[in-house]
Amino acid sequence: MNAESTVFRASRPAVVVAPGGEGARAAAWLLAWPMRLAATPIGRRLLVAAVLAVVAVAAVGYLYDSADQPAAASAARPAAARAGTGDAGRQLAAAPVRAKRAATPAEAAAAWWAGRQRVAVAKVQSLQQRKVSASEVQVLVVAEAGSRMPSRYVTVRKGPSGWKVP
Repeated sequence: MNAESTVFRASRPAVVVAPGGEGARAAAWLLAWPMRLAATPIGRRLLVAAVLAVVAVAAVGYLYDSADQPAAASAARPAAARAGTGDAGRQLAAAPVRAKRAATPAEAAAAWWAGRQRVAVAKVQSLQQRKVSASEVQVLVVAEAGSRMPSRYVTVRKGPSGWKVP
């Protein structure tokens, strides 16, 4: 055997799979299935519905990923805390909650739950309310405290000085 003969044939025999085996038939059937489905009127409708569903899921996912922050939450923070520069921003963000008169039961419950969980009031949200009586409301609050999100129904009563947690 001379040097030129190895160009046209391999020096070792290659592993050959039988071309008419069951695996090849199954692969050909699987690859041809979408085209056979698209050949029927119902198949075309199903493929169009599947494409529209994928587009809708992608669009909704994109909208959730790029959601705007609520304007009220960003406007309520002081300008120095928004800037986040220097020690002043850190001190304002970590300042303890001052007791003030709560205008709504949700504010009173959020302030109480923030103090209880040792987080900023901005990290607490009220999710829902249920009225127990004319002067008593239960508020479901949740706090963002690291990787966990503790929640609780907080009972708030209205007194002469506003809404308070008893």
